[in-house]
This record gives sequence, C-alpha cells and structure tokens, in this order.
Amino acid sequence: MKMINEVVNLNPKLQRVQQVLRQSGLLTITEKLRYWLSVVRYNQSNKTFISKHPDFKVPPQALAYDAYSAPDWEYYMASGLSTAKALFDIAEKNLDVMPAKVLEWGCGPARVVRHMPAVFGPGTEVYGSDYNSDSIGWCASNVPDVKFVKNELNPPFSFDSECFDLVYSISVFTHLSEAVSYEWIDELIRVVRLGGILIISTNGDSRLGVMLPEEVDAYNATGIVIRDKFEEGKKMFWACHSPDYLRMKLFKDLEVLDHKPAGFPHTGQDMWVLRKPKLV
Repeated sequence: MKMINEVVNLNPKLQRVQQVLRQSGLLTITEKLRYWLSVVRYNQSNKTFISKHPDFKVPPQALAYDAYSAPDWEYYMASGLSTAKALFDIAEKNLDVMPAKVLEWGCGPARVVRHMPAVFGPGTEVYGSDYNSDSIGWCASNVPDVKFVKNELNPPFSFDSECFDLVYSISVFTHLSEAVSYEWIDELIRVVRLGGILIISTNGDSRLGVMLPEEVDAYNATGIVIRDKFEEGKKMFWACHSPDYLRMKLFKDLEVLDHKPAGFPHTGQDMWVLRKPKLV
C-alpha cells in the first residue's frame, strides 16, 4: 500500500529540481498539475470503490489530495482503518484506563479518526481537530460519533487542561516551524492527563536519502531541517527532526515509551509513543 506525503519521496536530483521550483514559485503550479493527474489516475478505481461501498462517505478530492497526496478511496479507507487498529493496540498496552477520551490533532478529512469510535469501542469519546476550515466543515457534516473542533495554526486549543487520555498526531510536526512546534508540544502536554500518552509521527533518519547535501549537513549538525518557502502548516512546508533532537529538546518533558524509526503505519515516518509523567 502506498504512503502518504509521496511528494517528498524523490531522489536527490529531483529534490534539486524541486528546490529550484520552490525558489521560483513554480512548485505550486506543479502541484496543481499533480492533483489533476491524480484525479484522472484514480477515476475508475474510485468509481468501483463507491459502487462497492455506497454508504461510505468520501471527502472532496481536493481535501484528500492536500492531506494524503492521493484522492484514492480504497487507500483512504483501508489505511485509515489499519492505522486506527494500530493506535488501539498501543493505547491498550500503555493506558491504565480504558475506554479512553481521545483526540486526533490534525485530523484532516478524517482518514483515521472516523474509524476510532468503532475500533476503540463503546464508551470511547473521540475528538478531531484541524486548522483547515474546509476539512473540519466536511468532517462535522459527514463523520458520526466524533466531535470536531477547529484549531488555529498556533495554540491554544479550546479544551480544558488534562482532559484527554490519548492525543495522537500524524504528519503534523512535519509541516511546522521549530518555534511553532515548541508551542504545540507544550499545548499537547497541557491537554493530556497525567499518565496519559501522546502518539506522534515525525520525519527522521529515513528521510536522509531524499535530502540535498546541504540539508544532510544541517541535519547532522543541528538535528533539524525545514523547507520553509511555503505557507506553514501546508504539506509543501516540510520539517525533519533527528531522534536525538526530539529526545533532548522537543520531547524533553515526556517519557519516551517507544520509538520506531520509519514505523508509523502508511507514512514512512518515525513513530513516537510518549507519556506525560505523573506527579511524584
């Protein structure tokens, strides 16, 4: 099965071309072309999917492409369900209380969060948040049993402190600046309860092969690389963090329960399972 954010999975020569396009402002035009080509590519398979699953509501293709780089409904359903099951396994292993109150920060058009109520079972409270108004509007109108809330690019949430047992985010820190990332990790820590867990995906060492030489040097020297020629929060704004950087800096106030390099389902990104320490 394909991975999301395919746009960054390019060899260094193509990355150099992409850098030139970024600097010239032409990459946005290229992305629009890629979108329409993807619509054509999945047209027939999507028709087949809808005929087989007439009750499964799918988001607008533009929202799916913006979030996952492919308006492919078979992938959207299957990868979302398998990811929800993987998150349940982690929660069952690491949470001391189930059913849980769960938040997906950066839910997009609900690829994963729509499956959480069924996978996590009765009594689970599920919330989704995103800063894309169109995604939140579509989700609120089409995805039952999940409460959707719009957030802004910068915190805070509208949630009370320590109100969630589990907060997870998939490919969100991968599109934020260093300063905004620090704001958000503090906010995630605020809303998760003592002893609760965070599950976060990040770009890590597995992305070294798609970096330019100067980016590799920066990554090795500082632990962070950011491509910031586009609007922050959008998929073309790209961030990569080394495991040491995350352990010693961004995640320094959290207990690392598990780190799986390139182990987050369907993303090629690192998986981090983190606990908010209980007060002694």
